[in-house]
Amino acid sequence: MKKRNIITYVTLVTLIFITFWVALTNGASHFSIFKMNATQLNTIFNIRLPRIIAAFIAGAALSVSGAFFQGALRNPIADPGFMGISAGASLFQFIGALILPSFLTGQFLMAFIGGFLSLFILVHFQPRMNPYRLILIGVALNATFTGIQEVFPVSQGRSNISLSTITWTSTFWLVILGIIGLMAAIIITPWCNYLKVNDAQLGSLGISASHLRGGLLAVAVFLATTVTVSAGVILFIGIIIPHIGRWLLGHDYRHLIPFSILAGGWMLLFADTLGRLIVQPSEIPAATILIIIGGPFLIFILSKQPQGDSTHATS
Repeated sequence: MKKRNIITYVTLVTLIFITFWVALTNGASHFSIFKMNATQLNTIFNIRLPRIIAAFIAGAALSVSGAFFQGALRNPIADPGFMGISAGASLFQFIGALILPSFLTGQFLMAFIGGFLSLFILVHFQPRMNPYRLILIGVALNATFTGIQEVFPVSQGRSNISLSTITWTSTFWLVILGIIGLMAAIIITPWCNYLKVNDAQLGSLGISASHLRGGLLAVAVFLATTVTVSAGVILFIGIIIPHIGRWLLGHDYRHLIPFSILAGGWMLLFADTLGRLIVQPSEIPAATILIIIGGPFLIFILSKQPQGDSTHATS
């Protein structure tokens, strides 16, 4: 492993531990974990700890999902939030909650249906669209699904699903499904590098480009939907982290995906912790912090993207 890669990973692990400690011991009240009464112990175990774990897993999942979308669609600004995947999952979970209010598994299944329906619509348009028009289709999907959900007054409770309302039950499902999705991502990561060549060359190697893309997109949707059900819609992290990973470590997915897991987990945990601390006793949602960071970042990416080049940032 290159020295630069080692330094990057050591730095990431250090940042994760520091942020974890700050998040665990700070909030509306500050205390040492070595001197706690029953109330403080309850705060740490039932409020802060599930939120910390959920933030890390959600950030890791969204970062990997974004990297896979960008690679499979050869689109440098593909993100499950922008492309309507998360909004579709949220809408169908809401429908599932109306039909089966006490059946959590059914709500997850409905969310997956919504996520894959959004993907189906996007893939239908993808061959005829340049990367930026495809994103506009995704934005339109996102607005449509969100608008449909907001028509129903009872949907207001759905908008409150976020890291600030996470429970151990939600965290449990997020961890289980998130780890399954991340393990699948790691398993198929070596194949991702084949997407650097065109479809004809892949065919000559006996590799089906459509099957490879389908596998990547399936894992990407699974990860994004899992996060949406438990922590709500979170934008930009699927764009920010993969791009930083490519700048630091190159375009080899065998390095990019592990980096995305660690850096994505840290970034969402950092954003959530920052939002809890800077305006006490209130807080700023992590999704809002990421929008503030991600907007200028996206403008920067678009300003650097060569005109007509859809693969520059994803190969």
